[in-house]
Amino acid sequence: LRNGAIDGNNFFAPSDQPAPKYRRTEFGGTLGGPIKKNRTFFFADYEGTRMAAGQTLLTNVPTLAERAGDFSRSGLPAIDPATGQPIPGGKIPQYYLNPIGVKIAALYPAPNRNVAGANFVSSPSLTDNLNHFDVRLDHSFRPSDDLFARYSFADDNLFDPFAGSSGDASVPGYGLTIPSRSQNAVLGETHFFTPALLNELRLTFNRVSNGDFPQGQGTSVNHQLGLPELSTNPRDWGLTLISVNGFSPIGDEPTSPEHGTTNTYQVADTATWTRSRCLVKFGFDVRVLQQNAYRDIESHGFFNFTGLLLGNPLEELLLGAPTETGGATENNPQHLRTRSYDFFANDTLRVRRDLVLTLGLRYEYNSPAADAANRAVVYNPATGSLVQLGQGGFPRGGYNPDYNNFAPQIGLAWSPGGRDTTAIRAAYGIHYDQSSLAPGEGLYFSAPYYNFNVY
Repeated sequence: LRNGAIDGNNFFAPSDQPAPKYRRTEFGGTLGGPIKKNRTFFFADYEGTRMAAGQTLLTNVPTLAERAGDFSRSGLPAIDPATGQPIPGGKIPQYYLNPIGVKIAALYPAPNRNVAGANFVSSPSLTDNLNHFDVRLDHSFRPSDDLFARYSFADDNLFDPFAGSSGDASVPGYGLTIPSRSQNAVLGETHFFTPALLNELRLTFNRVSNGDFPQGQGTSVNHQLGLPELSTNPRDWGLTLISVNGFSPIGDEPTSPEHGTTNTYQVADTATWTRSRCLVKFGFDVRVLQQNAYRDIESHGFFNFTGLLLGNPLEELLLGAPTETGGATENNPQHLRTRSYDFFANDTLRVRRDLVLTLGLRYEYNSPAADAANRAVVYNPATGSLVQLGQGGFPRGGYNPDYNNFAPQIGLAWSPGGRDTTAIRAAYGIHYDQSSLAPGEGLYFSAPYYNFNVY
């Protein structure tokens, strides 16, 4: 148990503000024992974590006068948009004010510090609730045959009151809920065919599911202000990201909402054979991966007010005159599929008492990730157009697979003179890595499935 009540203040937090809250609690337990004497055993564990930690952030927000169009006491100019000249008295006439721009400005919290350029501080809590458990069963059929089964589960629900990027809101109300869940199940069997031949078989299923969701997801602040929503799906509704130079942005983080689940099915087998001075291992590893996801990037859209028009970004907001706007409409759910086939053989040979030589060869085939329904496109430089994958000679995964992944390995260990006081080791090998799913995901972000426009 940790409690911020007995912690010192954060050195970087403003001294004129209360200390950010901090609480962290961890708890759990384990239980294990025999079910059948010398034959069957079980084990289980659980661990929980609960955390709340204040996140202090300084930023700048419009004053109550500024958000009403009164810049008489501000360092910002008030410019007549019709003449381009300063407005006497620094107050924008009511007939120039855009109702939607005024409503957007009113969404900012009121200043709580009298510090130029940093007149607002907040310390909302980042919360994290984690639950994790494992269950395992071991059973011995006979001295030469053992079986085990295990299931692991982890569930994490994280809330970040600030999305984290420098271009995101620095005031409360626009955080991210970040849930994640991991599950792993494995069935394994170890069998001695002879005292010199051992086989280990593993059947595994792994699932990882996570996402990012805006704090106010499903509530259309845009509709309340009189702005449209780019998406017809309520999961994308919220507030368009609005950036006003010199002030904190407000609105929903641009890469959310998103959610993805990846399933991995695996069969792996390794045999170990000992004979004389040789220790030989050989086997295979076959995996099938499935990812189902959506990434509603820029579905909220954005408004940028830079001061380019009048020299006062906040006045441009109040007049409804953004420098640039943009957003995306999309229908690109992801259904990626890929697989891998790996085979290996390895021989550890004791050439003599002071020299051990290891020789091995591995072969890997990793298929490019492809959409289950070929709903993805790639650019064809010959025609200057987008082409549907899986058609016209274009591979389903967007690039050709590599069938030449042979990975030789060689190593030695030498003890000069046969003494056990010195060992010299050397090794060389070629290794390959399986491509991530990111190249396949990139193929979803082109027309007609994804349309991003900037004005």
